[in-house]
Amino acid sequence: MSKMINLVEDMRARLEAIADAEQALVHALGEALNRVDQKLLQDVRTITSEHEARRGVILSELQSLASSIGVLPAPREVVAEIAYEPAVEAIASANDPEPVFANDAEPEFANEPEPAFGRGDWREAANNIQQELDIFARRRASSH
Repeated sequence: MSKMINLVEDMRARLEAIADAEQALVHALGEALNRVDQKLLQDVRTITSEHEARRGVILSELQSLASSIGVLPAPREVVAEIAYEPAVEAIASANDPEPVFANDAEPEFANEPEPAFGRGDWREAANNIQQELDIFARRRASSH
């Protein structure tokens, strides 16, 4: 029986050694996981701060864009329509041989050449055609 007690004691000693080794492994695994968690937390905080910095720059750019939207000059077509406003009144009817102007006088721009490829209103283009025909007819009549 003493031999049996010695075998049990040897088995208990081995189990204690295995339990201590496993306890040390679990403790080392816990420390490694804590280090990885801390590194992950640090990386997340770094990414968050970089994101906030980029977001701040983008927000600043958007605010700058928003403040400059109303500062742009008026398009040239709008200025041209304001300058040639009597021409719009001259288109009372497309069938009239002579355009009827608001002040019964030729506008100041009638003798000026029109740009070849200008953009504008179709009514203004129709009036320009009528003006060109009038100028052509007057020149033809004066040459005969």
